[in-house]
Amino acid sequence: MTSLVRITAGNQQTYLGRILEIEALSFSTPWSADAFIQEIKNPVGRLWAAIMNGKLAGFVCYWMLDFEASLLDIAVRPEERGMGIGRILLSHMAEEAALRGAEAVWLEVRVSNARAIDLYRKFGFEKRQVRRKYYDDTQEDAIVMCLDLQESSREVLGNSALS
Repeated sequence: MTSLVRITAGNQQTYLGRILEIEALSFSTPWSADAFIQEIKNPVGRLWAAIMNGKLAGFVCYWMLDFEASLLDIAVRPEERGMGIGRILLSHMAEEAALRGAEAVWLEVRVSNARAIDLYRKFGFEKRQVRRKYYDDTQEDAIVMCLDLQESSREVLGNSALS
């Protein structure tokens, strides 16, 4: 069973260390603790953790704006990838966005991150453009992807892994 917990200023000490571990295992240039704390404080920021069998298995960080959501960071503990946790986290984000009247969810992903691109495509995201040399650490391009909630909200809300 997987449950979700929103990370707030009140509970960040319980979860932030585990989130930072997953972040470091997942990215060549991981976010700092300060970056996560800024997002927790940000009024449009959301940070949610997926708890599986009592253990933090993954997280998602996104902005909830007026008519769109923007995925900032998502990662799953390496040994728990392929178990649907990423899909649960994406479903939660898309559900919140749809319920708040957002029209779309946007993200950028490294062109080399085939596993993430595959997950996003299966979820319904579509490639909209490429941003050349987007990532400072490697000068790698980013693919900009969009999930149109006007077209897919019934499917997103009806197929939630938590419903």
